[in-house]
Amino acid sequence: MKTALILILSCASLSLAQDTQPEPQPVAVKKLASVTWDLHTHKLVWVVQAGTVVDGAFVPLASKRYEVSPEDAYMASKDEKRGLGEEEAGSLTDLVNLLSLYCAQSTDWWEQGSPAAEETAVPKSEQKGAEPKTPVSPSEKPTHVGEPDRKSTPAPRIPGTLIAANAGSGK
Repeated sequence: MKTALILILSCASLSLAQDTQPEPQPVAVKKLASVTWDLHTHKLVWVVQAGTVVDGAFVPLASKRYEVSPEDAYMASKDEKRGLGEEEAGSLTDLVNLLSLYCAQSTDWWEQGSPAAEETAVPKSEQKGAEPKTPVSPSEKPTHVGEPDRKSTPAPRIPGTLIAANAGSGK
């Protein structure tokens, strides 16, 4: 009887000891949710979400908005503003101007279509058991607007020479 009582108390205490161990805490992570370059206000704005990973998927719990104005040389979040150095503001201006130029050129390229890509595309219904079409030579492949000609040397880019501003903004 004493042995059975000791065994029961031992099992109960062991079970209580297991229950009191803390659950593993979820790891806090941050994720960049969005980035926007506003050509009208000349501000770079992004949102960072804080959250956890549950079953392999990010679950946002809060978000924080950040803003940079290269023209006014500051970065802000909530009610706090911090000044940027002149070099940092200039580098950011060059970067977003380059990104804006890329977007404009890519839009032109997209709207012009790509006949070479359409000719080589094979419908999925014809892919099984069909002989593939003759591959397109590299010189016939569609290229991106503004892609440098491989035979010529591109002109060097001078910092601050790219302009991708709203024409009516006067900036």
